[in-house]
Amino acid sequence: MLSGESMPVDKVSGQCVYAATSNRQGRMVLRVTALGEATALARIIKVVEQAQCSGASIQRLGDQVSAIFVPLVVLVSMMTLVSWIMFPQVMQGMTDFFSPYLWSPHRSGSLFGAAIMHAVSVLIVACPCAMGLATPVAIMAGTNVAASRGILIRDGQALEKSGKITTLAFDKTGTLTQGRPELVSFECLKDGLDAQALSGMVASIASGSMHPLSRALASMEDSTPPLSEVQWTAWEECSGRGIRAQRMAHGRDEMYMLGSLAWLRQSGICLDGVAEFQERWMQNGATVLGFACDQQLLAAVALKDTLKPHARQVLAGLRSEGWAVQMITGDHRVTGEAIARELGLPVAAVYAEVSPERKARMIQQWQQEGERVAFVGDGINDAPALEQADLGIAVSRASDMARESSDMVLLKADIEAIPEALGLARATLSTIKQNLFWAFFYNAAAIPLAILGFMNPLLCAAAMGASDLVVIGNALRLTLRDQKKRGRQ
Repeated sequence: MLSGESMPVDKVSGQCVYAATSNRQGRMVLRVTALGEATALARIIKVVEQAQCSGASIQRLGDQVSAIFVPLVVLVSMMTLVSWIMFPQVMQGMTDFFSPYLWSPHRSGSLFGAAIMHAVSVLIVACPCAMGLATPVAIMAGTNVAASRGILIRDGQALEKSGKITTLAFDKTGTLTQGRPELVSFECLKDGLDAQALSGMVASIASGSMHPLSRALASMEDSTPPLSEVQWTAWEECSGRGIRAQRMAHGRDEMYMLGSLAWLRQSGICLDGVAEFQERWMQNGATVLGFACDQQLLAAVALKDTLKPHARQVLAGLRSEGWAVQMITGDHRVTGEAIARELGLPVAAVYAEVSPERKARMIQQWQQEGERVAFVGDGINDAPALEQADLGIAVSRASDMARESSDMVLLKADIEAIPEALGLARATLSTIKQNLFWAFFYNAAAIPLAILGFMNPLLCAAAMGASDLVVIGNALRLTLRDQKKRGRQ
C-alpha cells in the first residue's frame, strides 16, 4: 500500500513495519513505536490535507466581469436618462449624425418619454445573461461529453485547469503497467526434459502460495500434467525466498525448490547455465526465479509487471502534442529505467525510489518553476501527489483515497482516455473564451445603440435572447465533437 509497487516488501527481524499494511504470511510480534498522527499513513493524510488547503480556487472571468458590469450598466442607464432630459439637443444631434450610416432611430412623442425609453432599452439590452451563461453552458457540455467517453470530471474547475496543463507526471505501477507480475519467459535448462510438463510442475508447486509471483506462475495455462494430478508432500513456503516441497517419483521422494536464485545458491544448487538468462531479463526489469530438483537446476522463469495496452503510443502522442511527460515510481531505478525504455521515455524523465511525500514535493517544485502539472496515479501512495498537482487524474480501480484526491477519474483501466480528456478540456476552455468574447462584443455594440435610440425595448429584448442562443449554440458544438469521435470509431 505504501510502496505502490506490484511486489510485497520483505521484512526480517528488527526492521520497521507500517500500520495499515498487510502481513501476507506467517506470525509477527511487533513493538509499537508510533501512534496516531505519527504513523506513515497519517503523514500521507496530512500531506493531502495541506495540499487541499494550499490550492487556490480559480475565479471565473465571467463572474468577475459581471460583478463590475451590472452596477456599471445601471449607472449608464441613469446617465442616459439624465442626458436625454438635460441635454436633448446634444443627444439628438449624435443620433442624427449616425442615422445615415445605420437606420432610422426610434422616435417618442415626448422628451421625458424618450429618455425613459432609451434608459430602459439600455437595461434590457445589457442584461448580462450571455456573460453569465458563457462559462457554465460550456462546462456542462464538456462534462457531459467527457462522461459519455468514460471520463468523470469532479467539477468545472477541473476542465478549466486541464486546458492549461504543460507537464504530465505518471505513476508507474497500476497506471502505466498492469500492476501485477506476469510470466514473460520460461526456459528449460536441461536437455531431454519436456518444457510443457516442467511448466505444469512449476504452476502446481506455486499454486499453494498467495505471493504475487506465485499467483502469476500458478495461472500458467496448458499445464501438463494437470495441477490436481501432482501430489506434493512437505510443502513449505520460505517467506521472501521461495517454496520447497517433495513428491514421490521413480520410487523415491524428490525435493523440488522454486524461488530466488540467491536462495537456491545458498541451498547448494549449482546455477550454471542461467547467468545469461538472468542478466538479460534483469536488465529488462524482470524478476528471475529458478526451479530445481535434488540440487539440479531444471528451469528459469522471468516475471515482470508488463505495460498496459497502448501505453507507449499514448505517451508518444502526448509528447508530440507538446506536453512534457515524466514518470515517478517508488520502484528500483533499474526497473524504472527498463520500463521507461519500453515506453520510449528518456532516462532523464524517470524518477525512481520516490516516497509518497517526495512525489508531492517534486510536483510542488515543478509548479514553482512555472509548470502546470497533471499527475496520473491509482494508489494510496499517490494521494499526496494527486492533491498537490494542478490536475489529479485517477485511473480505473484506483483506491478510494486516490479517487477522493483527484479532479478526474477514468472509468477504463487503459490510459487512452487521457489525451482525449486533455483535448476536450482545451476545446472547452476555447469555447468559454469564445462565448465571453461574443458576450462582450454584443454588449459593447448594443449599449451605445440603445443609448442613442437606435434600439427600442422590443428589439433589445430580441437581441438579448439572440445573444443567449449564440452562446448556447457555440457550447453545444462540443457535443458535435463527441459525435464525430464516435463516428470515426
